[in-house]
Order: sequence, then structure tokens, then C-alpha cells
Amino acid sequence: MQEKLVCYELKAKPTRRTMLHKKLYGYQDFSNHGRYKYKREGLLKMIDGKRVTDGVLLVAEEQVKKLLTLLKKFKAKTYIFTVVTKTKD
Repeated sequence: MQEKLVCYELKAKPTRRTMLHKKLYGYQDFSNHGRYKYKREGLLKMIDGKRVTDGVLLVAEEQVKKLLTLLKKFKAKTYIFTVVTKTKD
């Protein structure tokens, strides 16, 4: 199975970086002074991607376009590598 290793570098203000991370990884939302909690899923969960380390993501080859669209929106510098992985039986 071929997957893509996407490395990104974002030189932006911390608030802009936090916005990207919320869209990528999701976040927990609170309403009514913490009485209700909502889990907002990020793009990585929707496309079944994995976070390897800071700024490095492993994504299926078919889903790379969605990820690159989001990273391009935030003007992140990206590097893409093809990786061959074993499937679990």
C-alpha cells in the first residue's frame, strides 16, 4: 500500500498556527460554561491520516489532495514523499 508522508512548515503567528491545528487535529468545544462538551473532529480523522510527529503526517495517497488544499490555505511550505507500507491482515 502506498501512502504519502507530508511534511509541512508554517511560519505564522501562534493564533494562525492554532487555527490550522484545530482544523487538522480537531478540538473539544464547550458551551454553557462547560456544561456541554462537543468533540469537533479534524481533517486527519476524516481522511484516516496519522500524525507522525510535529509537522509530519502520514496520509493515504487518495486523500492527499484534501490535506494539501488545507495547508495551501494557510500558506504552509510542504514536502511530499511516497512511502510503501505493509497492510495489517
